[in-house]
Amino acid sequence: MGQGRRMSGSNYLWPRLMRWRWVRSGKRRGRGARMLRGQLRKQGTTARRSTGEGRPQHMVVFAVAGKRMAARTEEIAGVVSWTGAIPVPSETPFVTSLVRQQEGCLPVFDLAAKFKQPIREGESLCLVVKHVDGPLAIRIDAEVPSLQTVPRSSLQCHIGDDPDCAGVYVAGGEQLPIINLATLGVSSSRQAG
Repeated sequence: MGQGRRMSGSNYLWPRLMRWRWVRSGKRRGRGARMLRGQLRKQGTTARRSTGEGRPQHMVVFAVAGKRMAARTEEIAGVVSWTGAIPVPSETPFVTSLVRQQEGCLPVFDLAAKFKQPIREGESLCLVVKHVDGPLAIRIDAEVPSLQTVPRSSLQCHIGDDPDCAGVYVAGGEQLPIINLATLGVSSSRQAG
C-alpha cells in the first residue's frame, strides 16, 4: 500500500482507534509521567483527608418567582431570553405550555407552580435543562443566574417527600433548595398516570 493512498471504510478507522486506545491506556507514556500523576493523586487525597472535603461542586443559583434555588451545572444546557409560552393541553403535571427554541419547541416546566409561587410579570429568562426525557425549558426571573463553586461541606442531603429536591445549599446563612433538574417531574408524572 503506497503512502499516497488512503485506506477506506472500517479499515481506515481501525488503526486510528487502536492507536487512541493504546495512548489512552498509558502504555506509550513514559515512567516519569506515571510517577508525576501518582504523586498528584496522592497529594489530592491527603489534602482532602486533612480538610474533610471532597471535590467542590459547581452550582448555578437562579430565582423563580423571587425564590432563590440552585442546581448542578451539568444539568443545565443554557440560558436564553424568554420569548413567551404557547399554552397547550397536557396531562403532565406542571407542563402546560411550549416555548419556541431555535427551529423547534421545548416543553415548559412551571417550577413556580410546583413551589406554589405566583409568577412575576415582566422580563424573564429561559433556563434550558438537560432532562432525561429531552430538553426542557423553565421560566426564571430576569436576574442572571450566577455560577458558584461550592465546598461539599455547605451541601446538605435532603431526604424528604419531594424527589425533585436533592438537598440544601447553605449560602451566607440562606438555605437554597437544590433542584434535580435532570429528573424534574418524572416521579410526579408517573404517580399521576
